Amino acid sequence: MSKFLTISPFRLIGQLENFVMKDGVKTKYLRIRVTSREFWVEIPEKLGAYLDTKLSPKAWLEVEGTRETKSRMGIFKLKAETIKILTQPQEPYVVIMQEKVSKKRILVCKQTECWERGGKTLCQQIKTKLVDNGLENQVEIRLTGCLKQCKKGPNVVILPDKIQYNQVSIRQVDNLLKKHFT
Repeated sequence: MSKFLTISPFRLIGQLENFVMKDGVKTKYLRIRVTSREFWVEIPEKLGAYLDTKLSPKAWLEVEGTRETKSRMGIFKLKAETIKILTQPQEPYVVIMQEKVSKKRILVCKQTECWERGGKTLCQQIKTKLVDNGLENQVEIRLTGCLKQCKKGPNVVILPDKIQYNQVSIRQVDNLLKKHFT
């Protein structure tokens, strides 16, 4: 699984362009035209078995499923969960619902060495700045065990980006919050 995988539901209405077959027998993808754009929607085997390949191109379909975005570049894959054949022509559209975003967290090492090197005041500064920026309900601060960088403390990890920072000072808090959460 990719480090930056996000999954969100989608719904589209469009016209069937064609089928993409696997091994010449199984339906692997539907090519669906929505206005001027064509989408390839992956069909699970259970749906492919029930889908009538005699369905003619230009038939109107409503497809719902999940969109997997695999990188920060926005490359995505559509996977169908339900397919409905529409009898009346519809206005083509695509709706991609709000992405399920991983909980935003700041992990602060609470081991003795990090705590004594300024981890405690750093944690208090992060809490203060989160409130000042209105992020207290969106970002959780969690105290953790050793992050294996004790000599470089205080140590912080920003999630969901999974980026670790060492020797973090209270002067850096504003920049870190801006970089990762605004």
